[in-house]
Amino acid sequence: MLRIAHTESSINMGGQEMRILQQIRWLLDNGHAAWLLAREDSAIYREGMKRGLPLCAVPFRGSLNPKAILTALDFVRREKIDLIDCHSSRDASTVIFARFLGIPVIRTQHICKRLKDDFFHRLTWTMGCRHIIASSDSIADRIVNQNLGPRENIYVIGEGIDLDRFRPDVDGKPSRKAFGVPVGAKLVTVIGMIRPDKAQHYLVRAVDRIVEQIPDAHFFVVGSPTKPRFMEELQEEIGRIRHKDRIILTGFQDAVENFIAASDVIVLSSTIEARSQVIPQAFAMKKAVVATDVGGIPEYVKHGETGFLYPPGDTEKLAELVVAALTNDVSAITERAYKVAHETSGIETVMNATLSSYRKVLRA
Repeated sequence: MLRIAHTESSINMGGQEMRILQQIRWLLDNGHAAWLLAREDSAIYREGMKRGLPLCAVPFRGSLNPKAILTALDFVRREKIDLIDCHSSRDASTVIFARFLGIPVIRTQHICKRLKDDFFHRLTWTMGCRHIIASSDSIADRIVNQNLGPRENIYVIGEGIDLDRFRPDVDGKPSRKAFGVPVGAKLVTVIGMIRPDKAQHYLVRAVDRIVEQIPDAHFFVVGSPTKPRFMEELQEEIGRIRHKDRIILTGFQDAVENFIAASDVIVLSSTIEARSQVIPQAFAMKKAVVATDVGGIPEYVKHGETGFLYPPGDTEKLAELVVAALTNDVSAITERAYKVAHETSGIETVMNATLSSYRKVLRA
């Protein structure tokens, strides 16, 4: 049995945080001990409490908060933690001191973007963790190219999904009915935190083009903003288009499978992305995926084979591909995507790979 502490300093809730909660639950269900260390005022802490997960409140504020450091160190000593898996920069810089206690630290990098590599941040990468888990090959390449870690110390482990939860037979009708989407109407959905890099505004800008060719098209934007101004900006974008009444802002939805089930096409509009949990979820539910050609997405979405790719920000191409997915038989593509999800993205497959990485680090 392993005793694992997962740390997360973010106060918001998105795919990264959902992945952490899912991993902790899997570890607990499979005979291990696992905890979440997070800010008490964070969305992930509240969600962890709701799910009945073991928790420790750590005030992750700033990079070297003495109270956070002492709280985390006291916890890992008291609970005899075998290994710490940290998921963001502030918690990573806090738990660096656990290495002086002989506790191995793994850094999991979820986001495919240029990483801060000043002296202090470089120190947290090179000295603060023994090994790294990257959510995609593109993230691993970035870490290596920025000289933040050698390739042999990086494990590439993608998103894991519950294949019993994300199934083609989930009924999406209640979600359509709840938000007034007519029976038989075409529904296009984008799922994710409302923030600049998720770029939901590009789908908004494509709406008029899509509706011109698909008159009954409706659109779900599923997710909550990380800051109120991002929602205000998105609402301003919506206010500028002709078919603003076709866009439905659903807010954060825990049972996201119901909204995928309700949809005909799932759009990923991000300008920065690793692989995204939404893609394997949609694959496993046999939904057509139209996604941006960025980060680790092309490692999963093969254009014309398992989904469709377009250049980020190209609203004309986005509209063209959504219309094509809605008006053509894409069953062969969704079947291939379904097979990929079952072969590579089941939670058992992903967590067994994660456990393997933990054990290799502990042996090292």
